[in-house]
Amino acid sequence: MSRRAFDSMYDSRQAFEAMAGETAMVQRSLGDAGVTSALENRVSMMASHMHKQLKEHEAARVRTNWVFEELLQDMTQLTGRFENAFSARNVDQWRVFHEIDPDRSVGILNILWHTLSFTVRGNTRPLALERPGREPLFTGRIIALHGNFRESATLAVPSLYPDVLQHELASLYVPGDPAAPAVIKISHLGKEEHYCHQADAARTFLLKTVEVVCGGGFFHETV
Repeated sequence: MSRRAFDSMYDSRQAFEAMAGETAMVQRSLGDAGVTSALENRVSMMASHMHKQLKEHEAARVRTNWVFEELLQDMTQLTGRFENAFSARNVDQWRVFHEIDPDRSVGILNILWHTLSFTVRGNTRPLALERPGREPLFTGRIIALHGNFRESATLAVPSLYPDVLQHELASLYVPGDPAAPAVIKISHLGKEEHYCHQADAARTFLLKTVEVVCGGGFFHETV
């Protein structure tokens, strides 16, 4: 996940340098009591800012987990549909299956030679969707990856997510407000934003991702 930060309240280095200067001025003019008051005000401002982010994160995490559970249920139905479709074409059904991690945070979908992983892991701290020219939007994230990452340690360690994202097919961003649209970004489409109602987000995201993979193909590798 992106390590870039946005300055929604202040530029930290400049702000704290300014804070130090202001604190020194207050100390000279008001003494220790004035310094304590100034620091309390600054700490209160930062605590309020972080508390707001925490509340938005918790709301987004709840909604994201709800959407992901819907996706896992849709994956079960989709697997059955593919089994029927390939059975009618005399293709072995064992090559179409899905697996769900015991904690229901990872889902694996295998369709013949394609394997896709969907995960809701990594939503451990407030993260915002970057939207140039607009306010950042705090959301949870469901990531679709090309390959089987069920046993991969990288899904359990957030610091390793940049490596995982090399295999990203698409991401679904879910805000905490149920009335707000979810946002789909598909890697090979330049990650432009596609909006959908949260009630339809799981199925829409699952189908779009499967279409991207199964509607394409591979070339022979050359040196």
